[in-house]
Amino acid sequence: MADAGGANRIELESQILCAALRQSWADNDVTGQVNSCSELYQLFPDLVPDLRPNQTETPRNLYNVLAIDCDVPPSIVVAGFFKAAKQFLRQGSPKDRKEEYYRVLDAGFILRKPRLRLSHDLIVSRGELVSAEMIPDDGTFELIIEQEVRLPQPLMVTTQPIVHQPLPMLVELMKEAQFIGAAEVQALTNQMRSFPDVALADLVLSAGYVTDSEMKSLQLAEYLLSQGKINMGQFCVAMYDERMTGVKMAESLQVRGWLETQVSPYRKD
Repeated sequence: MADAGGANRIELESQILCAALRQSWADNDVTGQVNSCSELYQLFPDLVPDLRPNQTETPRNLYNVLAIDCDVPPSIVVAGFFKAAKQFLRQGSPKDRKEEYYRVLDAGFILRKPRLRLSHDLIVSRGELVSAEMIPDDGTFELIIEQEVRLPQPLMVTTQPIVHQPLPMLVELMKEAQFIGAAEVQALTNQMRSFPDVALADLVLSAGYVTDSEMKSLQLAEYLLSQGKINMGQFCVAMYDERMTGVKMAESLQVRGWLETQVSPYRKD
C-alpha cells in the first residue's frame, strides 16, 4: 500500500499550485498565471497534450459554460453544473440541442474531477496565453517579455519533453505493459526530481496509473525479472492477461508454464 504521507504531500502541493493558478487567472495576473502553469506542467506534463501543428482554435473555457468563475471551490462547481443543467432542461428537450446539452454535461464532469479540472485549466490557460502573445506559439510556459530582456537560457520545461536518463525498472515495466506513455514517463521523472524522498510506487499510485493490485503484480515482476525467472515478453503477456481477463499475472505465468509453481512469493520489505 502506498505511503499516505507521500501522496498527501503531492496532493497538498498540487492544491496550492492550482489555487495560485486560478487566483492569478481570475485576477488577470499574467506573470502569476504563467509561473503557476509552468510549475504545474513540470509536475504533470501528462495532463497537457502537445499543441497540434498549425493549431489556431482556442480551447473552450468550461467555466463559461457553467457561468462560474475559474477560482471557485468544488462545491460551487457542483452548484453551477446543476443550475446550468436545470436551466437548459427548462428551455425544452435536450434532443433538439444535443451538442449544447453534451457541452453542459462535459463541463460538469470535467470540472468536478480534480485531475481533469487541472488539465482543463492548463490547456485553456495555454491557449489564451498563446492567443494573447504572452507565451511562445509552441505553448512553452515562459513569458515572451521575460525572454526579450534576459539572455537566452536552456528551458527547464518544454512542450515536448525528452527523457535521456535510464528509467527505474518499475517505470520501464509500466511503459512496456502500456500502462503509461511518454508524457506519463516525463511526469514521473519530474515528480521524482521534485520529491526525491517519496517512493516511486507512491507517485504512481497517487497519479492513478495503476491499481493497488496491479502495483503488487508489477513489483513481483520486477523481482522475477531481476532474478532471471521470466523475461520481458512473458511479463507483458501475463500482465495483459491480468488487465483483460482478471487472471493475476503470477497465475498467468504459471498456467503458461513460464514460472515454476514452487517459486516463493515476493514480499516487499
